[in-house]
Amino acid sequence: MGRFMLLAVICFVSVVEALSQEYLDAVLFLTGASSLEELDAEVLERYDALASRPVRINTATESRLVASGLFSRYQAASIADYRRSSGDILSIAELALLDGFGDAAARAMAPFVSFGTQAPPGRSSLEKGRVETEMMARSAVQVQEGEGTGSHAVKVRTGDEDRWLLSVAAKQASLKPAWPPDALSASAVIHGRKRPGKVILGDFNTRFGQGLLLWSGFSLSGVQSAAAMDKHPAGLSPAWTLSPDTAHRGAAADMSFGRFVLSGFWSYGKCSGANLTWLARSGQIGMMAIIPAPVISTPVIQSEAKDLYPRFSIDYRWSIRKTDLFGEAAWDLTSRSVAFLAGGAWNIAYQVRLAASVRNYPASFDGSLAGALRSSTRTSDERGAALAFDCKALTVTADAALHPDKGTAQYKTIWKYAPKLTESLSLSFRAVGRYRPADPYPWRGEVRAEAAITSGSGLSLKGSGTLCHNIETSWLTYVEGGYVDESSKRKLTLFLRGTAFKIDRWDDRIYIYERDIPGAFSVPAYYGRGCSASAVASVKRRHFSFHARTYFTAYPGMAGQKPYRAGLKLQLQFSL
Repeated sequence: MGRFMLLAVICFVSVVEALSQEYLDAVLFLTGASSLEELDAEVLERYDALASRPVRINTATESRLVASGLFSRYQAASIADYRRSSGDILSIAELALLDGFGDAAARAMAPFVSFGTQAPPGRSSLEKGRVETEMMARSAVQVQEGEGTGSHAVKVRTGDEDRWLLSVAAKQASLKPAWPPDALSASAVIHGRKRPGKVILGDFNTRFGQGLLLWSGFSLSGVQSAAAMDKHPAGLSPAWTLSPDTAHRGAAADMSFGRFVLSGFWSYGKCSGANLTWLARSGQIGMMAIIPAPVISTPVIQSEAKDLYPRFSIDYRWSIRKTDLFGEAAWDLTSRSVAFLAGGAWNIAYQVRLAASVRNYPASFDGSLAGALRSSTRTSDERGAALAFDCKALTVTADAALHPDKGTAQYKTIWKYAPKLTESLSLSFRAVGRYRPADPYPWRGEVRAEAAITSGSGLSLKGSGTLCHNIETSWLTYVEGGYVDESSKRKLTLFLRGTAFKIDRWDDRIYIYERDIPGAFSVPAYYGRGCSASAVASVKRRHFSFHARTYFTAYPGMAGQKPYRAGLKLQLQFSL
């Protein structure tokens, strides 16, 4: 096998679609990220799970709609009201007409929702639950310089997601399978029907308020757009992930009492607590209390009892005409400190949105359980302000963060302009500037330009160029050609990419997203002088699909020797 990587996926039973450009654009819209490089594997893994098992718009409860992370409370209530008054929602175009959506939001949700119905027009669906099962097994082997490494992974999920669901995911970071695996995630959830609510055992995600106390899943750092300024509190949801460190493990439950939702949770080794949220058509107000788990195994002594002091928070999210207000304040009784985040977003006109926020996270505030908006810290020792403006194809953000205890600061701005000139031609320009006064080389700038053209025959061509400067100037460029054939029962997809780069300093490295097989996420950091070639192909029929990716990277321009890298990934999928 030489210095080659061989990744063979033995079995993959799911209904996950290939990562089309429309899918990736939808993820960017829903997360508010300005580029795919700003996402991580956990975020894509969760959206991949939603794509494999779309939310059933016409049968899902309001709790299920919110817990998916796709919908705000207002959008979920709007869907429920429409179903009661007008019957099932039958298309993306009909979803776009509902309050709180619009054309852009509805189109972005298309890969993650389904409109199955058994009711005549104008009536609500009486469709019964349907049990679906997905299974995935993956093996990875890498051999370089005579040494072999690898990993194995398996994921299984079965159930009717609107009623009950069982999920298991495991990963072993070695060539030889072992038990217990290095990473193991499992959950079981039961949804109530007469009384809206659910019970979760195992791994679960928590998303309350703006994230000053608890927030796991769909969490991004920094200000990338007005859409990413505030978060949608989705409450509790089961986890199905190969990265269980991002979730909580234990037991959780919630139940609705009219306009109130009461949630309780216990996370092994992390915390336990409860949340009470009052829901209204225009917003919500929540209160939460948590007690961190002790970090010692011996009985708590007096000097350590303070580590068990609770944390309290109150949060709000409210819509007044075209204005959205959001915020959260949290009290850490251990250090007697208060942290807060507050802001607002104004929908000035159609597809024109302005957002601003301020934040204060004292150094004494325990940020280990936090995941709020942050620039360059883990929600501690930071004071900051942010401004973001979205106007159709233009996005501009500015963020200032001060770290009083460290005596450092960071100032960052992002400019992105991505017009779609015609149905077949689109452009994208993105500039990022960062200034850290305390660094030896305080300025870092990156500029990227992309152009893509598609034809009615399924052919496409995309070109991209990136310039970066911190210590020196580096550059990377690539050209990608594609072919997509959906005219017959056999769907064929093929993408070929050639890349060249010159990056002499590690501080000037460039991250670039590369197409991969479903369930995988590739954003390598390019460094050195060289070139790379890659190919991604898939063939899909009604009940199965085959995916492959191969790449080769060499460094002929390096003064010293740097070994080349090569790899192959194979994946077989079945849809049952």
